[in-house]
Parts: sequence; C-alpha cells; structure tokens
Amino acid sequence: MVLLKTTLTGLVLIVLGVMMLTVLGQYVPMELQQITRHDVEPHAQFLVGDVADRSYSLPGSVTVVGRIDVAQAPSNQSADVHFMVLDNENYQKWSLGSQSDIIYSSNQPGQFNFTFSTGKGGVYHFVFDNRASLFKKYVALTIAYNEISIARVPDPRVGYVGWVLVVTGGVALLYGLIRRAPVTWA
Repeated sequence: MVLLKTTLTGLVLIVLGVMMLTVLGQYVPMELQQITRHDVEPHAQFLVGDVADRSYSLPGSVTVVGRIDVAQAPSNQSADVHFMVLDNENYQKWSLGSQSDIIYSSNQPGQFNFTFSTGKGGVYHFVFDNRASLFKKYVALTIAYNEISIARVPDPRVGYVGWVLVVTGGVALLYGLIRRAPVTWA
C-alpha cells in the first residue's frame, strides 16, 4: 500500500510546476528599463572669438551628456572658455542682457564632461563665451542624450519557481510510491 496523500501531493506539485514552466510564465510580466543613447552632435570643431552659439533641438525629460575640449588658438595649449546651456526663452533674455536662468554653466580649462536634464522639449543653446580672453579658442564639442523607455517582458524568475515545484513534487511522488503505509491493528 502506498502513501496516498503524499503521492497525490507530489503529483499536484509536478502538474503546477509544469504549468508554470509552459503556460503561466508568459503571463507574469516584469518591467525592464532600457536606456537608448542618441547622438545629437558626434563631433563638432569650431573657433570661438567672442561668443559662439550652437543650437540643438532636444526632447523633454532626457539626460544630456557631452564632452568639451578647449584649446587656445595660437599655441594649441589647454585653455578655458565660459560654457553655458540655456533653453530658447532664457537665451533670448541672455542675448538682450537681461537676467536669465542658466541650465548648466562651467568655466573649466581643457577637457571636461557635462551632464544636465531637459525639463521640456525644444531648442537648447550651447553658448561659449570667450569675451574675458584676448585669444581665440578652438572648441571640440560632442553631445548625446539618453532616453529611458520601459519594456514589459516575461519574468524569468517564474521558471525557477516552476522547477522548484517540479523537483519537490517529484521527490514527494517518489517518497509516496516507495514508502509503505504503516499497518495498524485494530
């Protein structure tokens, strides 16, 4: 005589595990963040006399990353230039000499990286102000932005739970079939 309850429990666990592996795993999704990099300006080189402006259209709610390399024109040695990023509205105010909100600003010499987030989509101005220097500057500019998207994919962890149920059910089924029920004398 076999252990009926243990055998049936093992069989049920095996069936549930197989169902999780084959059918239910596809219907349990998880959200996965995907970051896509878009190059806006792969590599621009230009000369800055007093002020230079580069305008680019950027989408809203993205992280903009970039790299700037500044060198002095006559000697090609590392130099600095005042770098600012303004949206279109604040650029108009800045160009008229009014108080404006600057999204990003830096005055570092040589090579440096920058990062900022766009609040809204539109035209952004990358301004290089060299009016404080007597020498012109060579500038190399690289700009890209990272766009984050959410994808719903099947959760791979459901398969692990299915295998645990199959193995546990198999052990219980074997135990129930091999082990004999105790005989009770009445």
